[in-house]
Amino acid sequence: MPESTDQDRVVLDRKEQPDAAPDRTGPRPLMLIGIGVALAGILAVVLFSTTSTSGSGNKGGAGQGGVNVSGATFPGITPATANLLALSPYPASGRPAPDFHLTDQFGHPVSLSQFRGQSVVLSFNDDQCTDVCTLLAEDVVRADEFLGAAGRSRVTFLSVNVNPFYPDVQYVKKWSDDNALGGLSNWYFGTGSVADLQAIWKAYGVFVGADAKDKSVTHGTVLAFIGPTGNIQAVGDFGLDAVDVDPYSHGMAQMAVDLLPSSQQMPVAGPQASGESGTGAGLGQQAPDFHLPTLGRAGQELDLAAMRGQPVVLNFWASSCPDCRDELAAFAQVAREDPKIRFVGVDVADPSATAAASLARQAGIAYPVAVDHGGQVASSYRISGLPTTVFLNAAGKVSVFHPGALTAEQLRYTLAQFFPGDAPQDH
Repeated sequence: MPESTDQDRVVLDRKEQPDAAPDRTGPRPLMLIGIGVALAGILAVVLFSTTSTSGSGNKGGAGQGGVNVSGATFPGITPATANLLALSPYPASGRPAPDFHLTDQFGHPVSLSQFRGQSVVLSFNDDQCTDVCTLLAEDVVRADEFLGAAGRSRVTFLSVNVNPFYPDVQYVKKWSDDNALGGLSNWYFGTGSVADLQAIWKAYGVFVGADAKDKSVTHGTVLAFIGPTGNIQAVGDFGLDAVDVDPYSHGMAQMAVDLLPSSQQMPVAGPQASGESGTGAGLGQQAPDFHLPTLGRAGQELDLAAMRGQPVVLNFWASSCPDCRDELAAFAQVAREDPKIRFVGVDVADPSATAAASLARQAGIAYPVAVDHGGQVASSYRISGLPTTVFLNAAGKVSVFHPGALTAEQLRYTLAQFFPGDAPQDH
């Protein structure tokens, strides 16, 4: 079977239609992750007129060193964690964060200033996004877990809507609930009039590109870390490395805790960043192998390398991802049609193993699902949003890399194009 080349990449995107209610059947365009990285630097250097360099600090967070920048010391943040967060710290005093007044997902007034005395992780998020933003949601859920009860009472996760086409409260609430954030007491997703939202984007230097024709949005993936005095102490980026959920979530939580007075700081659970990142799964390249436990099969592990000799379809998903839930039944159906192609699910950093197992059963999934608890495997594949499907040929090399949901028809079409001798026929 021929190996694929860059020309073989399949594009199967179906954009949302401009109806009164959003269409959840197709993938949305991926956010401009590179812009997010660039804007983090712009915020640090231009908007607030400061420069920064990273190195080892004098104060050791749990004996692990820290980042010391222009007089600002973050004892729990190692250089590897700073790199993972794409962190740009400010001088010790920080810079005042522009205040704003919006409405949260419960219809209550919410403002930045109401959280004075707490540490705030501020993000900018699309309430119709079903790709990169779902990873942000998973990171927030896990960071909240790593904080524990004491940290939860002192750290707030605040997000501002960047979708001018769906500014109503019902949409920020639905997105929060769909992505397992609805039950978090310290999560606030603010929205308001388009004019109010635009003023906030401008104040924080966040790029937002909106296409009125198909109501699609691209935006920068900036995180602002705001201390109890209301000053921004650092900005980071929510980019590709955020898929490595456990270390990224630990870093978010640790950065927020480091901004609290020393008397209020508490230990943060979760693993430190290792400094290693995935090399990706480029087209025509050998896919990273992995050994992972199998969902619902105690004591069993899934070994990708053992599947050499057959095409393999790797579907990365999570139960908290709305598009993933819609897609799984189609994968279950196509997988039953021909045993010559191996299907493997990869459940990425799922907030609930019980929910994941239940969803797999409801969808009729009979093929194995690997449990990527911390998102390390997804990170090694450089997955930028969920769902994502990677098609491997019999030699274990990447033939197709498809971000976004697939229908049964699209899945059969892709298999027929790349694995014609093995693919099931259209039904």
